Amino acid sequence: MIGAMLACAVAVGACGGSKADAPKADAPKADAPKESHVSAPLMDVNDPHVMTIAVPTMQCETCAAAITKGVKGVSEAQDVKVDVDTKTVFVKVANNTPDTRRQIEQTIAGVGYSTKSVQRDPAAYAKLPECCKEKKQ
Repeated sequence: MIGAMLACAVAVGACGGSKADAPKADAPKADAPKESHVSAPLMDVNDPHVMTIAVPTMQCETCAAAITKGVKGVSEAQDVKVDVDTKTVFVKVANNTPDTRRQIEQTIAGVGYSTKSVQRDPAAYAKLPECCKEKKQ
């Protein structure tokens, strides 16, 4: 069963699409963090240690995995959840300060995605898979 699912995933392509496009299998993807992007409720947004960051340039689960990996590298980040459908990143931090928020947003920009206040790194964006790039209107 898992072998058939992997073959299907390879045939469809490397990019994840939205959660609605994703296969409904119970087996986690081997290359994606298990807890990084799950259905609501993601985190308690009323918790003073949780940051909510809009990432309007996020396109799919592949984007979510890259953002999660980047943000987990920030020392203040204790937990990261990504909601592709709402294009939102939730980060639980030890110290919710403007400096920590700026550092996390700069990290997201550094992997190729813009937030509302920090523009993406053009070189990182150029390296993203096509599914992670904004569709031309």
